[in-house]
Amino acid sequence: MNMIWGSIAAFLSGMAGSMGLGGGSVFLLYLTLFAGVEQLAAQGINLVFFLPIAALSLILYARKKLVDWKTALPIALVGFIGAVGGTLLANVLGGDMLRKVLAVGLFLLGIRELFHREKKEEQPANSEENKTSSPQDRP
Repeated sequence: MNMIWGSIAAFLSGMAGSMGLGGGSVFLLYLTLFAGVEQLAAQGINLVFFLPIAALSLILYARKKLVDWKTALPIALVGFIGAVGGTLLANVLGGDMLRKVLAVGLFLLGIRELFHREKKEEQPANSEENKTSSPQDRP
């Protein structure tokens, strides 16, 4: 039964991760809350799990020309530096503090998503989408 739930969590995490939705959070919650894995070990497992999914997703998105490389590469470099810093910080903080930081972060993210409203972009009055055709304009 544990293997079934682990497979379901991995499948859902993989799907969410390939869509850029943070599937690692789902997998971390499963590993720490249901599988009994310590926080630091769960984060390591999650990273090993994430690498092939990220690589495959990147290939598929790049084939469809959905990756803006000029934007992505500098961001990836800064993210790499952040990952090194985060790893060092994780070792200093320890598992219990990391669990609390993750819980607070997920809680705040959830609250933000519940109450966040996107601003609608206003269309100019003369844009093509706002024009209505009159009977004379129709063929």
